[in-house]
Amino acid sequence: MNYKQFISNQEWIHFNYPSNLINVEEDESTYLFYTEDTGSFRITPLKLEGSANFDAEQYLSDICNENDGEILENQQNISYVFYISKSVDEDEDLTIFNWIFAIEDKIVYCSYTIDTETENETEITDEKKEIEKIISSLKI
Repeated sequence: MNYKQFISNQEWIHFNYPSNLINVEEDESTYLFYTEDTGSFRITPLKLEGSANFDAEQYLSDICNENDGEILENQQNISYVFYISKSVDEDEDLTIFNWIFAIEDKIVYCSYTIDTETENETEITDEKKEIEKIISSLKI
């Protein structure tokens, strides 16, 4: 598989992603990676202003407890919370994989959203493995 390098507009987030993913900036500072047939990966980097009192470790702990998640570390030794959530409405039943990083005065929200019915399809499981590689190698 071929990869492209992503560097956020803020220039403090770096990772490689599969070249078959379409990359667009949705809103200011939210980036979407997707194909027409599978899930969608979003990443939102936030830099906190006036955050002298921000405790990244406590923030992650609180998010973890609120969402029954787990705190892990990626290959860059950056801690993050991982949890799975669901969204159900009249038209869609979605599964959302969530990764939240917090370090110093920076928070990075990442999510991978799929149609729950497709969760075990080969194309989705392969793409999810690629998203997990992004999370594992994400540099902040």
